Amino acid sequence: MPQSSIIVVGNEILRGFTVDTNSNWLAGRLFHVGYPVRLMTTVGDIDADIVAAIRDDAARPDIARIFVCGGLGPTPDDRTYVALGRALNQPLVYRRDVGAAMQDLMFVLNMAARRGTAELNAGNRKMAMLPAGAQLIRNGAGMAPGLAFDLDQGRYLFALPGVPHELRSIYEDIEIRFLSGGHGDVVRELHYRLAPESMFHDVMQALEQEYPDVSLGSYPQTETRELILRASGPDVDRVDAVITAIRNRISQFTPLR
Repeated sequence: MPQSSIIVVGNEILRGFTVDTNSNWLAGRLFHVGYPVRLMTTVGDIDADIVAAIRDDAARPDIARIFVCGGLGPTPDDRTYVALGRALNQPLVYRRDVGAAMQDLMFVLNMAARRGTAELNAGNRKMAMLPAGAQLIRNGAGMAPGLAFDLDQGRYLFALPGVPHELRSIYEDIEIRFLSGGHGDVVRELHYRLAPESMFHDVMQALEQEYPDVSLGSYPQTETRELILRASGPDVDRVDAVITAIRNRISQFTPLR
């Protein structure tokens, strides 16, 4: 199964000012379409750290899709475009089509009238300086375009803005164009009430050996006092067999569902 990685960029994430909802949303969508996330990395607005994270994930052949989220805006702390150029050894070039699209958007949003000009300022032009090999992915919700890079052998890297509604808008296009052909894992759950998690240790450990292709985890819900056991894998019969085995081997507790 092809796998993905997520690189989150932003001091605001590392310092606790902003909750990273993008990774949670993106991981759920990627799991559903059959490109589950293998790893996530969060780095600050430091060029060398962004470059290193991109190069590390690009060097892993088991990662088929890389998503770099954040740092595409007009201010000096937005450094992802520059870091992508360095990481992929591609010079930055001014994209006139991107600049023109920004000017069109300024008219649509009445920004040109408020500013008294449709000319791009330094911040706008910064968002149109892109790595030479980038394919544009239109940002229908904002100015900074999403980018796609062909890493060869069927692998791709994407850059998306950190603003959640812009990221989601761009991702919808990515899913259609670059994530076809995947098959999401089958997921099954058992919900127990007031069941101690430790009681399931031996059975879960044995099932991991018997069904290495099935991912099995336990997730206590402190507020509802429920314990969720979740099994997932590519083969529905194997996943169902694990769920049945848990029911049969832990007979002193009856799942709610």
